[in-house]
Amino acid sequence: MSGLLDKASAAKKAEEAEEPPKKKEIEGKAIEMKADGRMTSLDAKLSVLITQRMSKIGLILGFVGFILMFFLGNYTLEDLTGPVPFGLVVLAILIGSFVLVWNSVDRTRTVPLVVVYLLLAGIPYGTGLIGGGFVGITDIAYSEDGDDLTFKIRGSFNSVDVAIHADGTEVWSGSGDLSNELKNFRVPVEEFFSGNGEQHDGKTNVAYTIVAESSNGLTNEVEISSRLTTREAQDAAVRIDELQDSNDADAYLGITIEIMVGLINPNYQNSDGGGFQAVGLRPMNGDYTVDVTVTGGDEWSESTISVDEDLATWVSQSSGTGSATTAGWFGLTGSDTDNNGVLYLDKSEFYNDPGCYSFQVDIVNEVGSGEVFSSTWSWELDLSDGDGQNSINKGIGVGDTC
Repeated sequence: MSGLLDKASAAKKAEEAEEPPKKKEIEGKAIEMKADGRMTSLDAKLSVLITQRMSKIGLILGFVGFILMFFLGNYTLEDLTGPVPFGLVVLAILIGSFVLVWNSVDRTRTVPLVVVYLLLAGIPYGTGLIGGGFVGITDIAYSEDGDDLTFKIRGSFNSVDVAIHADGTEVWSGSGDLSNELKNFRVPVEEFFSGNGEQHDGKTNVAYTIVAESSNGLTNEVEISSRLTTREAQDAAVRIDELQDSNDADAYLGITIEIMVGLINPNYQNSDGGGFQAVGLRPMNGDYTVDVTVTGGDEWSESTISVDEDLATWVSQSSGTGSATTAGWFGLTGSDTDNNGVLYLDKSEFYNDPGCYSFQVDIVNEVGSGEVFSSTWSWELDLSDGDGQNSINKGIGVGDTC
């Protein structure tokens, strides 16, 4: 009896061994399975993992495209994409998302998937239509000569009224018709300037804004960078140094003079020996003139310095070129040049006897109140020549502040 049972069991095992692999449906894909349920194809398993990953990427792209649809009217993003319209970039993201997701779902779900993506694109666009559009205020800058503030108004309307406010008070207004959904504005600085946008430390002094209202009732307000509205130079620093005669160690030729103009911490002072505490200043551009006068002996003045944006020019009284940038310290050309090419103010032009000598800097701006901003710094000077043979000592040169 036991022999018959053994034969039957052996026959059953032979049938199971010959039984072809079963197929199992996993996420709509047919995958070969062994009789004991194990996969027979690693490629099939890898395919499932790749499909799942691509589906996730597609969903992420869909979310990004949905968010970006709300910014189709953002002109900053439009400028970033350059010659390619920003709307086409968003459309490409949505199409790529759709393809990735579509390849990872059952084909019977195609219609619902299409509906979902139409809603993704339509909701933000519809919101923009209901809102009636927007007024874009972009490209705020200065003209090449720095005399005019320029900006653009963009939008789907016929005309626009524009105003510039300084600390909430209207200081300029204008209007214009749009052509191809664009209007360029150019406003002379002197027509709206009401004080520097920044203080010497970068903190806001006067807040300027551009306010626009379209012909269909839409409004927008954009703040102008405080750096652009800082145009009035108000401070000046001076530092000097004695210059010895390269051919005679017991003689002084005169002094070298450097100045810095713009916005400087008012707590900074000149220091003994001809120095100054400030090493730099708040960057700014503007149009103004600078006059430097030396007193205490015979009065002497450098030629009037004209500043255009950040370039200073003047007629040199020496062989030097009267040109410099106002981004930091720059040297005056003085009245002469030594053997080494150093520009200096000859002591015969201003120096009489040892004593306190003052260096006054007057700044007059083309915009603003018309106030003359004056700064004066003084030092003790002793430029007396020595004579070793007669035991006459040379003076100390530039001494303490006075």
